[in-house]
Amino acid sequence: MNFNIRLTAKDLYQFSMTHAYNGQSGIFTAICVLVGIMMVFRGTAAGGGMYYAMLGVLMIALFTIVTPLTLYMKAKKQAAGNPMYQNETEYDLQEDGVHVTMGDQTGVIPWNQIVKIRHSRGMYILYTGKQSAFIYPDVALGEQKNEIMNYIYQHVPASTKLPKYAKRS
Repeated sequence: MNFNIRLTAKDLYQFSMTHAYNGQSGIFTAICVLVGIMMVFRGTAAGGGMYYAMLGVLMIALFTIVTPLTLYMKAKKQAAGNPMYQNETEYDLQEDGVHVTMGDQTGVIPWNQIVKIRHSRGMYILYTGKQSAFIYPDVALGEQKNEIMNYIYQHVPASTKLPKYAKRS
Protein backbone atom coordinates (compact mmCIF):
# COMPACT_ATOMS: atom_id res chain seq x y z
CA MET A 1 0.00 0.00 0.00
CA ASN A 2 1.60 3.22 -1.18
CA PHE A 3 0.76 6.88 -0.46
CA ASN A 4 2.45 10.30 -0.48
CA ILE A 5 2.25 13.09 2.09
CA ARG A 6 3.56 16.64 2.05
CA LEU A 7 3.27 18.31 5.43
CA THR A 8 2.28 21.98 5.50
CA ALA A 9 2.82 24.68 8.10
CA LYS A 10 -0.78 24.09 9.22
CA ASP A 11 -0.08 20.38 9.82
CA LEU A 12 3.06 21.17 11.81
CA TYR A 13 1.17 23.81 13.82
CA GLN A 14 -1.65 21.41 14.69
CA PHE A 15 0.92 18.80 15.73
CA SER A 16 2.72 21.38 17.92
CA MET A 17 -0.55 22.50 19.51
CA THR A 18 -1.44 18.88 20.27
CA HIS A 19 1.83 18.44 22.14
CA ALA A 20 1.74 21.82 23.83
CA TYR A 21 -1.76 21.44 25.28
CA ASN A 22 -2.15 17.71 25.97
CA GLY A 23 -1.13 15.74 29.02
CA GLN A 24 0.55 17.42 31.97
CA SER A 25 1.38 20.61 30.10
CA GLY A 26 -2.29 21.01 29.13
CA ILE A 27 -3.36 20.61 32.75
CA PHE A 28 -0.71 23.15 33.82
CA THR A 29 -1.94 25.57 31.15
CA ALA A 30 -5.58 25.21 32.23
CA ILE A 31 -4.62 25.82 35.87
CA CYS A 32 -2.60 28.93 34.94
CA VAL A 33 -5.48 30.34 32.88
CA LEU A 34 -7.92 29.69 35.76
CA VAL A 35 -5.55 31.36 38.21
CA GLY A 36 -5.27 34.30 35.80
CA ILE A 37 -9.07 34.59 35.61
CA MET A 38 -9.33 34.49 39.40
CA MET A 39 -6.65 37.17 39.67
CA VAL A 40 -8.58 39.41 37.26
CA PHE A 41 -11.78 39.03 39.30
CA ARG A 42 -9.96 39.50 42.60
CA GLY A 43 -8.17 42.59 41.31
CA THR A 44 -11.30 44.22 39.93
CA ALA A 45 -13.43 43.28 42.95
CA ALA A 46 -10.89 44.66 45.41
CA GLY A 47 -11.00 48.05 43.80
CA GLY A 48 -7.35 48.88 44.36
CA GLY A 49 -5.98 45.51 43.27
CA MET A 50 -5.24 46.45 39.70
CA TYR A 51 -1.85 44.75 40.10
CA TYR A 52 -3.60 41.38 40.45
CA ALA A 53 -5.90 42.14 37.53
CA MET A 54 -3.04 43.11 35.22
CA LEU A 55 -1.00 40.08 36.24
CA GLY A 56 -4.03 37.88 35.58
CA VAL A 57 -4.54 39.38 32.12
CA LEU A 58 -0.85 38.82 31.41
CA MET A 59 -1.09 35.14 32.45
CA ILE A 60 -4.20 34.56 30.34
CA ALA A 61 -2.62 36.26 27.31
CA LEU A 62 0.59 34.27 27.67
CA PHE A 63 -1.12 30.88 27.57
CA THR A 64 -3.98 31.63 25.16
CA ILE A 65 -2.39 34.06 22.68
CA VAL A 66 1.40 34.20 22.92
CA THR A 67 2.11 30.46 23.09
CA PRO A 68 -0.14 29.50 20.11
CA LEU A 69 1.23 32.44 18.10
CA THR A 70 4.80 31.38 18.86
CA LEU A 71 4.03 27.79 17.86
CA TYR A 72 2.49 28.97 14.59
CA MET A 73 5.49 31.16 13.72
CA LYS A 74 7.84 28.29 14.52
CA ALA A 75 5.82 25.84 12.36
CA LYS A 76 5.70 28.31 9.48
CA LYS A 77 9.45 28.86 9.65
CA GLN A 78 10.09 25.12 9.90
CA ALA A 79 7.87 24.36 6.88
CA ALA A 80 9.53 27.07 4.79
CA GLY A 81 13.12 26.42 5.82
CA ASN A 82 13.42 22.67 6.21
CA PRO A 83 13.95 20.78 2.93
CA MET A 84 12.18 17.78 4.47
CA TYR A 85 8.87 19.65 4.23
CA GLN A 86 9.42 21.07 0.74
CA ASN A 87 8.63 17.81 -1.06
CA GLU A 88 6.30 14.88 -0.66
CA THR A 89 7.36 11.90 1.38
CA GLU A 90 6.44 8.51 -0.03
CA TYR A 91 5.24 5.82 2.36
CA ASP A 92 4.96 2.18 1.33
CA LEU A 93 3.33 -0.14 3.86
CA GLN A 94 4.78 -3.65 3.62
CA GLU A 95 4.88 -6.76 5.78
CA ASP A 96 8.24 -5.81 7.32
CA GLY A 97 7.31 -2.20 8.15
CA VAL A 98 6.81 1.27 6.76
CA HIS A 99 9.19 2.06 3.89
CA VAL A 100 9.85 5.79 3.76
CA THR A 101 11.31 7.56 0.71
CA MET A 102 12.22 11.23 0.90
CA GLY A 103 14.02 12.46 -2.19
CA ASP A 104 16.93 10.10 -2.71
CA GLN A 105 16.92 8.87 0.90
CA THR A 106 15.08 5.73 1.97
CA GLY A 107 14.51 3.96 5.25
CA VAL A 108 12.39 1.29 6.87
CA ILE A 109 10.55 1.66 10.15
CA PRO A 110 9.79 -1.85 11.44
CA TRP A 111 6.28 -2.31 12.84
CA ASN A 112 7.67 -3.07 16.31
CA GLN A 113 9.18 0.45 16.50
CA ILE A 114 5.74 2.08 16.44
CA VAL A 115 4.88 2.42 20.12
CA LYS A 116 1.72 4.55 19.97
CA ILE A 117 -0.83 5.74 17.45
CA ARG A 118 -3.00 8.74 18.17
CA HIS A 119 -5.69 10.56 16.21
CA SER A 120 -6.00 14.22 17.12
CA ARG A 121 -6.95 17.43 15.31
CA GLY A 122 -7.54 15.68 11.99
CA MET A 123 -4.29 13.76 11.86
CA TYR A 124 -2.87 10.40 12.78
CA ILE A 125 0.36 10.50 14.73
CA LEU A 126 2.52 7.36 14.69
CA TYR A 127 5.04 7.58 17.51
CA THR A 128 8.35 5.77 17.24
CA GLY A 129 9.61 7.32 20.48
CA LYS A 130 8.85 10.11 22.93
CA GLN A 131 10.27 12.79 20.63
CA SER A 132 9.82 11.21 17.20
CA ALA A 133 6.68 10.59 15.18
CA PHE A 134 5.21 10.44 11.71
CA ILE A 135 2.26 12.69 10.93
CA TYR A 136 -0.46 11.50 8.55
CA PRO A 137 -3.08 14.25 8.05
CA ASP A 138 -6.57 12.90 7.27
CA VAL A 139 -6.77 15.17 4.22
CA ALA A 140 -3.53 13.78 2.78
CA LEU A 141 -4.68 10.17 3.27
CA GLY A 142 -7.90 10.96 1.42
CA GLU A 143 -10.28 8.14 0.59
CA GLN A 144 -7.61 5.57 1.48
CA LYS A 145 -7.59 6.68 5.12
CA ASN A 146 -9.55 3.77 6.60
CA GLU A 147 -7.78 1.18 4.47
CA ILE A 148 -4.33 2.56 5.36
CA MET A 149 -5.04 2.83 9.08
CA ASN A 150 -6.64 -0.63 9.27
CA TYR A 151 -3.54 -2.08 7.61
CA ILE A 152 -1.34 -0.30 10.16
CA TYR A 153 -3.50 -1.44 13.10
CA GLN A 154 -3.20 -5.04 11.90
CA HIS A 155 0.59 -4.91 11.67
CA VAL A 156 1.71 -3.02 14.78
CA PRO A 157 2.56 -5.12 17.85
CA ALA A 158 -0.12 -5.84 20.45
CA SER A 159 1.77 -3.58 22.89
CA THR A 160 1.25 -0.52 20.64
CA LYS A 161 -1.28 1.87 22.14
CA LEU A 162 -4.03 2.60 19.60
CA PRO A 163 -6.85 5.16 19.48
CA LYS A 164 -9.89 4.03 21.48
CA TYR A 165 -12.01 3.23 18.43
CA ALA A 166 -9.25 1.31 16.56
CA LYS A 167 -9.66 -2.43 16.12
CA ARG A 168 -7.02 -5.05 15.53
CA SER A 169 -7.87 -8.07 13.43
